[in-house]
Amino acid sequence: MSTQTIEQLTREDVPVEETWDLTSYYPDDDAFEADLARIPGLVEQAASWQGKLGESAATLRQALDDSMTARQVISRAAGYAHLRKDENVADPLRSAAFERAVGAAIQASQALAFFQPELLQIPEETYNQFLESPELQPFRHALEDAARQRPYVRSIEVETILAQSAEIARTASEAFGALNDADLDFGEIENEEGKLIKLTRSRYQLLMESKNREVRARAYDKLMTAYEKHRNTTGALYAGSVRNDNFYAGVRGYESARAAALLDDNIPESVYDSLVEAVSNSTGIIERYYKLRSKLIGVEDLALYDLYVPLSPAPERTFSIEEAVDTVLGSLTALGDTYTSDLRELMSKRTVDWHETAGKNSGAYSSGTYGANPVILMNWNGSTDHVFTLAHEAGHQMHTFYSQANNPYHYAGYSIFLAEVASTINETLLTWALLEQTPKENPQERFSILNNFADTISGTLIRQTMFADFEHRAHVAAAAGEPLTPESLSEIYGGRTELYRPGVLNDDRSKLEWSRVPHFYRAYYVFQYATGISAALAIASKIRDDGPGARENYLGMLKAGSSDYPIEVLKRGGADLTTPEPVYAALRVFDEMIGEMEALAEEAGFTAGAK
Repeated sequence: MSTQTIEQLTREDVPVEETWDLTSYYPDDDAFEADLARIPGLVEQAASWQGKLGESAATLRQALDDSMTARQVISRAAGYAHLRKDENVADPLRSAAFERAVGAAIQASQALAFFQPELLQIPEETYNQFLESPELQPFRHALEDAARQRPYVRSIEVETILAQSAEIARTASEAFGALNDADLDFGEIENEEGKLIKLTRSRYQLLMESKNREVRARAYDKLMTAYEKHRNTTGALYAGSVRNDNFYAGVRGYESARAAALLDDNIPESVYDSLVEAVSNSTGIIERYYKLRSKLIGVEDLALYDLYVPLSPAPERTFSIEEAVDTVLGSLTALGDTYTSDLRELMSKRTVDWHETAGKNSGAYSSGTYGANPVILMNWNGSTDHVFTLAHEAGHQMHTFYSQANNPYHYAGYSIFLAEVASTINETLLTWALLEQTPKENPQERFSILNNFADTISGTLIRQTMFADFEHRAHVAAAAGEPLTPESLSEIYGGRTELYRPGVLNDDRSKLEWSRVPHFYRAYYVFQYATGISAALAIASKIRDDGPGARENYLGMLKAGSSDYPIEVLKRGGADLTTPEPVYAALRVFDEMIGEMEALAEEAGFTAGAK
């Protein structure tokens, strides 16, 4: 069989209208450089208030205003540099610009490290009087939140040292990013058409959906061989990241790294524990899904590379960019005309960078900086899965858009605990819209839609809870003095895969999956995907069933930003995660979907459709 190598696109090959437009950040690189040059003076002005914060409410307000001015410029410069770097992570000039922006942010953090400890040295009685003053009402929640941190804020001298250490603390994460995005070479594999293609992580995700098991196995083997060869490096990097987390938690007096990570958003640790408990107690539902998957692809020993291939024998639909945008917008009508028209207008302003190109950061994300259009990075392959990814990232984009439009800079951000709700509600509404458009006389297509969403629940609620369980156990082990080695990490991870993936082959390579998960370098981050999908299903159901009132509650959540604690904002949006009920409800939805898929498969009489 003859083979042909398919070359990867460069950025110059892509039509400009299918790249993002960053001029809402800066009209050009010169403007970026000019803003970067302003930062030292702005930081100096904000730092000039050191030693004066307790003089009066008016003085504190001016200090806060100057601090926010400096932080906003830093955020814009760092955000722009990050996006330009991700266009080609191998470009040394872009990397250098990003490093300078990050360096400016770190220097600002060091110079302003006095702020919180000095703020909390104000006598409590005076502090409470300040809270009642008219000048500080726009900052009241932020000041109340700062007071909650009193037990964990160290002296100004220690805080300054901790701020200076940030330059060192980011080494593990950045080294893993460089290895993962630029240095790892997965080689070439032969695809279904007999053509040689360069294996990338984005292409790997697409190949995992191939109906040809041999293609999936070859891609998995190539990918994991690369990570296996670097397991000592990734093991050392992740162990270093965990030690960082535990060190900073200990220095500040937190009980654990998890307590430190969750306290910032005022999330009870019981939310984390109840998530893990609910999912780990529901392995019967998970096993039922894997048995259906094993039956329909016609294999007895389900492997890791069998978990993402669509189960329906219906051919995979391919979407153009225009079709994808129209499909997503059409599915979101339950959110109202204003929401859909705002999203369409944003996308018309070139806020999506669509194509995978040489050196471009892999995966997908949405990013926003105050005062600039929030943008989406994609590595578009035209699949149904990527249509769902677009809907997901558009949820983030609109959350950012509404949060920034309705809040001052210091409340315009929002917690990831909230962010994954917005993205997953969009995916849920897209699923329901596609089901409504698909008649019961077409069981294969309906099955395909259900299969896609069941895989979303499996990948988000089940897999991310498994990740959360693993990373907490790794942090606890390190805190207890147990060495984290590639072998010990694989042992911990293997125990979790055995529990959360019942019936799936649990070999040495599947146990090594921890070594390729970038989110592990952001401590106690991934659990919020699982709580997010649970809350999203609850809120989406209310929007569908309860009408305009539920929709307005949800839109109010998008507009709230960080003006209140995320648990409280989410309650007002329609979901209470201080109880495990939303998690159990999501698992019940998963179980119901599996039942419908079983019935449809039996009715249509298809098996081994994905082998």
